[in-house]
Amino acid sequence: MATVTMVPTPEASPREAKLLRQHPTLPVPPHPAPEPTGVAGAPVPPVPTAPARPEDLPALDAPLNTTDLPGPTAPEGAAEELGTGANGTTAAPAPPTTQGPPGTSAPPCPEDEEPAEACGTPTGEERAAVAEALGTFALRFYQHMAEAAQPDTNLLFSPINVAMGLSHLLLGARGETRERLAAVLAYPPGLPCVHGALRQLASAPGFFSAAQIFHHPELHLQPRFLNASWHLYGARPRALSGNESLDLLHVNEWVREASRGLLLGLLPVLPPQPQLLLLSAVHLRAAWRTPLEAKQTVLLPFLRPGRPPRLVPTMTSKKYPVGSFTDPHLQVQVGRLELSGGLSLVVLVPRGPLGALRTLEQSLDPPTFLGLLRRAAQTPLQATALALPRLRLDLALDVVALVHDMDFGLFLDAELCGLARGPAVVVDAARHRAVLVLDEAGVEAAGAMATSVARTVLLLEALRPFLFVLWHDAGDIPLFMGRLSDPQP
Repeated sequence: MATVTMVPTPEASPREAKLLRQHPTLPVPPHPAPEPTGVAGAPVPPVPTAPARPEDLPALDAPLNTTDLPGPTAPEGAAEELGTGANGTTAAPAPPTTQGPPGTSAPPCPEDEEPAEACGTPTGEERAAVAEALGTFALRFYQHMAEAAQPDTNLLFSPINVAMGLSHLLLGARGETRERLAAVLAYPPGLPCVHGALRQLASAPGFFSAAQIFHHPELHLQPRFLNASWHLYGARPRALSGNESLDLLHVNEWVREASRGLLLGLLPVLPPQPQLLLLSAVHLRAAWRTPLEAKQTVLLPFLRPGRPPRLVPTMTSKKYPVGSFTDPHLQVQVGRLELSGGLSLVVLVPRGPLGALRTLEQSLDPPTFLGLLRRAAQTPLQATALALPRLRLDLALDVVALVHDMDFGLFLDAELCGLARGPAVVVDAARHRAVLVLDEAGVEAAGAMATSVARTVLLLEALRPFLFVLWHDAGDIPLFMGRLSDPQP
């Protein structure tokens, strides 16, 4: 059974903090509540009382075709009036007539007079273009993570979830900010609405996604942004109360409920005077297509550059179906193991010196990276001697710092007037957290012993630092990506 849970969320942090770090969970008191549906029909965490009805929001100028993009259903007992209710849930607010001193007209936001972006059912070409962009973004984002981290640090993130969070922000971006953010996400210029294609690509079996906005009560969110957030991301904006303890509880409670209890919390404190918190969560559960037997899990040495080997629980099999090949130019062995729901775990194990993973990371470019993954998806499975350490990772990173590495200063003077009226909107911070547990069935190792296999048979030994990708075969996209440099015993 493979279980992956990831929750990216804004958090106050030093601007220079860029390195990945272990992030402890925070206890949050239980708060049982019913589960409405969200993105792609998956349950999303509810707020304590009824939210505003989506039908109260203004219609998009170009109506969505939701035949293939099922949206959230409106819960019963919805508020009867627009605005911010007692529970903090936000509907479309009445537009202010001034900005700044009385009598001063609010400057117009570019594109507000134009029809809203049409987001009908995406074509196959549009899905393919977004998938290509997502793969390109995944590698670039990973390379910036690896550059900022120590060589022996484990890495983990969800490319599609980070991309969906930034694309959600793209709904309110204007002018140069929109162009630069789209370039960071590797979207080709002129590509029609990417949100529908993203949503379809994220509809893998067992894949759960939810989104939520927390904002300052005086931040007047644009009706068009509210509408698009609801239809495209299932997000019900919620106003912060101004009570820091209560708001922190609500944010961490949402994280706990969105992750189905696997994450008890995330933020130790709120950002100072927060304006906007964009939260999203994904959860993936998949089983090995060919089960791995717990009795075959043994302690084997994992080689680490510059340090002694570490004995770690390793899943083994003498005849496991693996699609494997070696790229002689990159000096890397690529192996694919099938999971349920059309998913695969692809591992890239460097050959040569133990420090070769760093060389591989720097040598990859998007076409080569995607070429390896697509070749792996087409490589026939053959009985292979397998040795794969259990993956147990829990990591957090600062998305804003990494985006600034990719495009320096993008969020320092961002034009986000399409998101809210009034004073300039500030992205306080963005935190991304990923938790990965990948084992045979959640059972501890049966004992300590050594095994050996004949070198004449096909062999995949991931007993040295390697890169891995959780790949959606049908969508042709990476759902999760990282590296294992130092597995825990």
